[in-house]
Amino acid sequence: MLRRIALAVVALVALGVVGLGALLVAAHVGIRRERAPLPAPAELNAAAAASAASGPVRLWVVNTASQSMPRSAVLERRDDPDPQAPFAMSYPAFLLQWADGRMLLVDAGMTRDAAVEFGRPAELLIGAGPVAPLGSVGERLGSAASKLQGIVFTHLHSDHVGGIADVCRVSAHPVRVPMSPAQAQRTNYTTAPSLRLLTAAPCVRLDLLRDGSLLPVPGFPGVFIIPSGGHTPDSQIVVVFVGGPDGPRRYAFIGDLVNDIDGIEHDLPKPWIYRTLIIPEDDTRMAELRRYLRGLRDQDGFTLLPSHDQRQIEASGVPAWTAPASPGGRRES
Repeated sequence: MLRRIALAVVALVALGVVGLGALLVAAHVGIRRERAPLPAPAELNAAAAASAASGPVRLWVVNTASQSMPRSAVLERRDDPDPQAPFAMSYPAFLLQWADGRMLLVDAGMTRDAAVEFGRPAELLIGAGPVAPLGSVGERLGSAASKLQGIVFTHLHSDHVGGIADVCRVSAHPVRVPMSPAQAQRTNYTTAPSLRLLTAAPCVRLDLLRDGSLLPVPGFPGVFIIPSGGHTPDSQIVVVFVGGPDGPRRYAFIGDLVNDIDGIEHDLPKPWIYRTLIIPEDDTRMAELRRYLRGLRDQDGFTLLPSHDQRQIEASGVPAWTAPASPGGRRES
């Protein structure tokens, strides 16, 4: 009897290993198919010129949580020239506003409870500090939620999408979510749950865009999507031209294509275990994207905003969002 039970357990474990292996192989095969052409500088310059008079006029960061952790958790330690440097992981959304008041989010961060749960494995496994939840986007928008008309996602991982529940809770009208065909139609086991969450969210209206290398976002002039792949099949660079006195300022929201800006500075990948066994990435495409993003920064004047590099976001000069004052003069929470 005991032998039969033991054999059954072994068989179940073997089936689980085979199933997990199949998921990993399928994810690695899928991510290698996402190598769309990247737009040339001339195409980006034309987009900037077209956006000069109609693009967004304000940009803020709304950080939903923060967590200190070893830099070796986000960069391949073997080639890192400064492995002991401190690293703080942020979980932000970014908020854009146009002259007529309409607003668009880039990513939605997480709720307080989800942030604590999301950060716990890093505490237990890699020595990260406890997560400091800072409040969901829905909480922190306050009365400005009435102006929110859309959300663009850099990719569909839960720490970028999980805040949608609180957004719907405070939104009084539908929120458009423009998606490239890759984001709307091609998922893997790491992104499919978030697509289901968005499909079920009561306030979300999915908006399928046409395919291409630089996709304008309808209704939000000055915002463009570059389907990138590399990290997940649905990963995309969100390019934004924000109006200023000296012409549009150029920003590229790059999600998790790198987690620390030094990944671009020193052409460093993420740790092997992460990019092979946890989130299957395309090493060849990721190296191409790091070089492309460095060119956007150094030759084309873009400010790069990786989602999880709190230091880089703070150094970028993008101001932190402060909720508008309530009629009684208090700041809304």
